[in-house]
Amino acid sequence: MTLMSAAKDKPAPDSLRAIGIDREHGGAADHAAIDFSASINPLGPPPAAVAEYHRAVESLTRYPDPFPVTLAREISRWMGVRDEQVLVGNGSTQLIHLLARAMNWRRPVVVTPTFSEIANALILNARSAKMAGDSAPLAIQLSPDRGFELRIEDVAHAMENGADAIFIGRPNSPTGSMLSFDAATAIALEGARFNAHCVFDEAFIDFAADARSMVHLIDRAPNVVVLRSLTKIFAIPGLRLGFAVSEARTNTRLREMIEPWSVNAVAERVGLACLDGAAEFNAQTRDLIAVEREYLSRGLGQNPNLRVFPSAANFLMIAARESGAEKFGAFMLRKGIAVRDLRSLPGAGPGLYRVGIRNHDDNRRLVAAARKF
Repeated sequence: MTLMSAAKDKPAPDSLRAIGIDREHGGAADHAAIDFSASINPLGPPPAAVAEYHRAVESLTRYPDPFPVTLAREISRWMGVRDEQVLVGNGSTQLIHLLARAMNWRRPVVVTPTFSEIANALILNARSAKMAGDSAPLAIQLSPDRGFELRIEDVAHAMENGADAIFIGRPNSPTGSMLSFDAATAIALEGARFNAHCVFDEAFIDFAADARSMVHLIDRAPNVVVLRSLTKIFAIPGLRLGFAVSEARTNTRLREMIEPWSVNAVAERVGLACLDGAAEFNAQTRDLIAVEREYLSRGLGQNPNLRVFPSAANFLMIAARESGAEKFGAFMLRKGIAVRDLRSLPGAGPGLYRVGIRNHDDNRRLVAAARKF
């Protein structure tokens, strides 16, 4: 049974919805507050990466390679893919905007709520290219009533109505929900049949218990594009490092349009140091995140005014029962804790928040403060 035939047995999905631009991001909290608005590895960067950062000062007076070939080669080995399938950029955000320009999709669909720069990139590309009105992205809206779980019938509906690209977070930020490997595979294979690209944002997959990536499906489904981040798992957001994995022809198309020197010499050297010993570091991280995620989920859930959604990532999404002028985000900030307010994020709204998972002492302070809300 194909994905489409299975979907026909389900209730009719909701209509696709328009998306707006949102430029609010976490990770910019006042230094006096504990910043739970960003979702970065609480272990910090690997020690070898910090040491390489200091040694890399010698690179400051020399131009880096226009394209980080050495880092791309090491990433391809780490991911188990071919060199010609990997493109490294200045964080996955640069690659999202590059994809929008290079692929010029006519009917892109984004599963929301999710990282807002996906819709932003598609909207800005449609505007700059002066494309037809129906080229603006539409949203498959996830529902909190279903725990922000993506329904296959909604994806089927989008493809049947001409979607030529579907953007899916695995695990999704800010919801923490994660489409299973089998379900993602079914969607990708059906997308190939409909000539629709399936773009999987795996920026947080290294924190998930099941970290199997969709990159291994590309040979069977050349419509698959995978976006990855080195900044989250290795705690180096200040250096901006991400990469895309796609079939060779798509990768060539992207490579021809990316700006040279997108990755600076320091970032490349630190990235190479992160990959050396990454398996052990990532396993240690997943163990820590699993324990602290359970602690935070249980502790925050003790407040009847807070609903904590299940998460496969290094953050939790919270729905706060707010009355009058008392907002959960403002309340926590008065306690010296910054959380990510999602009221402006397309597909989210008032009362929804995301908190990153930090070290145990910080997590304990978050739970203690949240109990008083």
